[in-house]
Amino acid sequence: MATALTGLFWPTLWTGGGLVGGDIYYYFLPQKSFFADSLARGELPLWNNLVGNGYPQLAESQTGVFYPPFLLLYRFCDLGTAFNLTILGHYVLAFIAAWLYLRRMGLRDLPATFGALVYTYSWFPPRVSLEWAIVGGSWLPLALWCAESYLQTGRRRFLLALPLVLTLQLLAGHFLMAFLTQLCLLVTVPVRLWWGSEPVAEVSTREKTSRGIWVGAMLGLAFVLAAMQLLPTWELKQASQRLQVTAEHDPGYGYLPWGYLAQVVQPWKWYAGDQMIQSVADPARPRTNWVEAHLYFGLLPLLLAVPGLWDRQSTVSARARWLWSGMIVGAVIYATGALLPLTNHLPGFSFFEGPGRYGVIATLGVALLAGSGFAAVSRCLPGLAGLAWIVVAFGVTVGDLWWVSQRVTHAFPVEQSPVSLRDRSPIRQFLEQQAEPTRMLNEGKNLPSMVGAGTYPVYLGLGPAAYFDPELSMPQPLPFRETLPTLEQLDWLERNGVTHILSLTEIPRVGWPAKQVWFGADPCLNVPLARSSSHGFYLYELERSRGRVAWLSGKPRPAPQLKTYEPQRIEIEVTGEEPGTLVVTDLAYPGWRVSVDGRPAEGVVVEKIFRGVELSAGSHRIVWTYHPGSLYWGYWISGTGLIVWIILVIKGLGSSRSNAE
Repeated sequence: MATALTGLFWPTLWTGGGLVGGDIYYYFLPQKSFFADSLARGELPLWNNLVGNGYPQLAESQTGVFYPPFLLLYRFCDLGTAFNLTILGHYVLAFIAAWLYLRRMGLRDLPATFGALVYTYSWFPPRVSLEWAIVGGSWLPLALWCAESYLQTGRRRFLLALPLVLTLQLLAGHFLMAFLTQLCLLVTVPVRLWWGSEPVAEVSTREKTSRGIWVGAMLGLAFVLAAMQLLPTWELKQASQRLQVTAEHDPGYGYLPWGYLAQVVQPWKWYAGDQMIQSVADPARPRTNWVEAHLYFGLLPLLLAVPGLWDRQSTVSARARWLWSGMIVGAVIYATGALLPLTNHLPGFSFFEGPGRYGVIATLGVALLAGSGFAAVSRCLPGLAGLAWIVVAFGVTVGDLWWVSQRVTHAFPVEQSPVSLRDRSPIRQFLEQQAEPTRMLNEGKNLPSMVGAGTYPVYLGLGPAAYFDPELSMPQPLPFRETLPTLEQLDWLERNGVTHILSLTEIPRVGWPAKQVWFGADPCLNVPLARSSSHGFYLYELERSRGRVAWLSGKPRPAPQLKTYEPQRIEIEVTGEEPGTLVVTDLAYPGWRVSVDGRPAEGVVVEKIFRGVELSAGSHRIVWTYHPGSLYWGYWISGTGLIVWIILVIKGLGSSRSNAE
């Protein structure tokens, strides 16, 4: 059933099609294309040199560089297939994980299946344009299953599985879902230990304390195991736009307006378009939209949750049901952003955006209560009436959730995935003929990087602060739609090494230093930008640009020769009769090292953002390489954690054999 439902909700993903819209082509697939290309070259994408002046792609985290499913899929499948299988596979995982957890909480097979349907297909489908939602959300119930199984049985295999589940969730990239999982564990584990029903209630006080400590230790071990991802991300956070609350980073973004809670019982009224949420949104508060603020469980599951809570014959303990009722209320209140004034200064809460995303916790709670209510009704309807009830309950709920998934979304199916056409992209073919690397200003955010083009402006969820500094950013508004760049903008483009402008409309060519070098449609880029095949792109080449490498100033001298330009290695040869500063128009960032003629040299930061090195007169060979210290420390810490986990496994197996004997 878990697999069959993916065919109902996402048939085009099974038949080789794809999804377009939202951040899929602006953000996620450009990252994944760079990831896949790096794996094909036999390296990890530690640094991405195509977006802006470059950024640490590993540290940005949402690529999921060390996430095992990504490593396998993007190494051995084509890009479109890998992305589709990521979505489909994690929907299957989420369904099975939810079923396991609901079974462990006391529901029998069919009620647990009904609850798994509610969890997997009410909250996630409208967010299909946000890859991280289902990837991270699939591990939430599995982590709770591991913890609850250990609390109930005391078996170490469940305890030792917990840090692996939490580590995989952390390695997947988007840490909010991991943060929500950890919050759920911090709430449910103590409550289940000290206020739980059988069999936990029968455990001695000493054993309860021991189990609680062990669960806490496993949670800490997960952070150790994931250090190779967490340390580079922490390093980037300290130099990012998310260091504090600003216009570029407001934790209130994506909140759920109080008035929009009516969607829970009136989807036909509120799901008529994104403008409906704007009618009840507070203009004085941060931005939100109907995908981020979506919270709908299905009408029948919501009705069943009421008897599910009060049913005295429920196979789920009353205490567990009341615990989750409290978590539902707490999650919904937080989703509205009402508690942000209290939490904005707390670790974790101040870092993550989108309080509406806390609704996933409420969804899992409603799934548990709805499953309990489903069982209560089933007891009252024996025989054929019971069979009819099962068919109607599942059919109505699947139809209800499918109807909503088609209306509340930023992503839409297409029969042919545009990413499958990137090797046939004429822009890609044009760029491959250029002698020097290009960097283009465009309206598609990170999209052109998918065909090998350097792109501006930068579109990053967690990015270096320099890209969001008004002093260093490109003056607004952007020169598109028949608007010429100003002199100030042209100067900025030249200094940042921008060589081309990719425009959706023709820009007048009189009075500015650029020439049109290409025009035409691009099958890989047209569809994501919602353009028909008859509409082309205009590519202009700027006549003055530093390019990737140049002398900073001084007397005229031979232009530097860029011998190698790879993501993590740049080799340059220069000749000059006078000393000078060589500038590489890529981002200065910790971990970049420079050598001159084979000897380590001291790099300098040029114009507050670029890499530079002081050179003496004569001929030199300069090599820049990226060796992030945070990653290597992360390797050591993760390796140590893995050794600890293996020792615990061996010790646990030994104890199990002794008990068996």
